[in-house]
Amino acid sequence: MNNNIFLTVLFTNIFKSIIKLKNQKRATIVFFLILFFPQLASTEIKNFETSPNEINYLIKTDIKSSFSFSGLATFYNGVVAYIVSDDEVRKLNDKDFYKITKQQSLAIIGHYKVMIVDSINADVSFKNDKLAIEVYKNSDQKNDLNVLEAKILLKSDLIKYGDKFQQLKYAHLWEPLRLLSIGIESIFLWLNSIHVFGWGVTIILSSLIFKIFILPINIFLVSSQRKVSNIQASLETKLEDIKSNFSGEEAHNKFMQAHKEKGVTPFYNLRPLFLTIVPIPFLISIFNVLGELDLISGHSFLWIKDLAYPDAIFQFKFYIPLLGNSINPLPILMTLFTLFAAIFHQNQIVSVKELRRQKLNLYFITFGIFLLFYPFPSAMVLYWTFATLWQLIQQRFIRI
Repeated sequence: MNNNIFLTVLFTNIFKSIIKLKNQKRATIVFFLILFFPQLASTEIKNFETSPNEINYLIKTDIKSSFSFSGLATFYNGVVAYIVSDDEVRKLNDKDFYKITKQQSLAIIGHYKVMIVDSINADVSFKNDKLAIEVYKNSDQKNDLNVLEAKILLKSDLIKYGDKFQQLKYAHLWEPLRLLSIGIESIFLWLNSIHVFGWGVTIILSSLIFKIFILPINIFLVSSQRKVSNIQASLETKLEDIKSNFSGEEAHNKFMQAHKEKGVTPFYNLRPLFLTIVPIPFLISIFNVLGELDLISGHSFLWIKDLAYPDAIFQFKFYIPLLGNSINPLPILMTLFTLFAAIFHQNQIVSVKELRRQKLNLYFITFGIFLLFYPFPSAMVLYWTFATLWQLIQQRFIRI
């Protein structure tokens, strides 16, 4: 039976089964089919038997990314190993051996792929992307280890397995961030299912939706920055006078008194900082999803050949520290947008000197963002590029 006939029969039977259900149950199942359909059709899972000696070869050829990321994105070149139990996932560090029983599984995770190895009853270690297995002394399992049950799948296929394997999704993150990433991944999948224009448009739409989501925070932030700027403007002359004419404890006392007269502490300018922290957990989760969602791999957008990798248009024969060996137009475009946002930043309340200082800080941040994102997957850079574009539009209408 070819794939088309098989899928036709499969979905016909599923449809007939759904029709027989009550409305509420039917709606629930349809929702999850829509949500997870891209995952269910993602790839063929390889089930096979292997030996301890063959596993390291499979890690190198099948699990480890064939693409070599540069700079700060080298994180994606690595491979990590976890022991998976019903109640926890435990990462193997590169120093110790860990006992693993037949009730546990060993998961070896690369950029997009996962190898799950069962039937191990031994001590294992994972160092320099290589697995070492030592059989328990006086163990009857020595012969059994000649044949190990293994499977290789994409991260998106973990949904097909038991609850304990769901813990592997974004396992490197702190648990609240991991759960947030899973939720954001579901939103990305849903967005991508409601149109036919590909992942590039999905990423742009998600950046707009998130900008709208945090708009109330941004408005409150601008209001808070406006208050801080008013206080800065009213204190500037007096503080400059204190610096010029006093020193030591006397200067400190007058400094404190000047702030007290305004009803604030010297830390009043930190208030906007707390508001800027609010979106950070969401951004961390969004970028983890965009960096690790294998369903994006292979999809192009405009000149970008593959959103899962940098949009290189020219390769050098040498490496530039932090940047790699290619010319990537998208990070340059992103930096120009960020630079425009810094240039057009206005604050009509503070002095020219303070405004110059604020812009200088924005220029340093722009340079830092460029170094950070240049070697990363295009999906992440595309998101930040349009997030910056929406910020430019917001600046046009909401000013300090």
